[in-house]
Amino acid sequence: MTSSESDHTLAFLAEHLDAGADAAQIARLFGRVCQEINLALVPIVGQRGVAALFARSLQLGAKAHPWMSDAGTPASTGSGPVPVNFDTASFCALTARQTRPEAAAAACLLLQTFYELLGKLVGRSLTDRLLRTPWLTFLSGSAAQDNTQ
Repeated sequence: MTSSESDHTLAFLAEHLDAGADAAQIARLFGRVCQEINLALVPIVGQRGVAALFARSLQLGAKAHPWMSDAGTPASTGSGPVPVNFDTASFCALTARQTRPEAAAAACLLLQTFYELLGKLVGRSLTDRLLRTPWLTFLSGSAAQDNTQ
């Protein structure tokens, strides 16, 4: 998926999610995608690498959605400021309290920013391959349709 394709896909998805899913469903879908991203990337860049990418994405996203900064930064060990984990639960809880359009826009922005940052580090082609499964999960919106949680 090229950057242009991902931009169009996320724009379409934001409209789709806004029309059919509430903020809590969007938050659950985002959480599921984060799990998939962790499964795909932790073996390659490590937990701290994934957490650092999410932390930076969150920091950049907070410029457009100030409430995102309330998700805080993940805990770090005593060895420095590098986060150990991205606090998905905190972000999802905040997302669930937003309006549908705001939740969809923020989730899409955070994932788009994550994709772009990873692409700058490892290249677009490898990023596309690494994030193919999480991206398909997000595009399917299957977790957004899940009302069991």
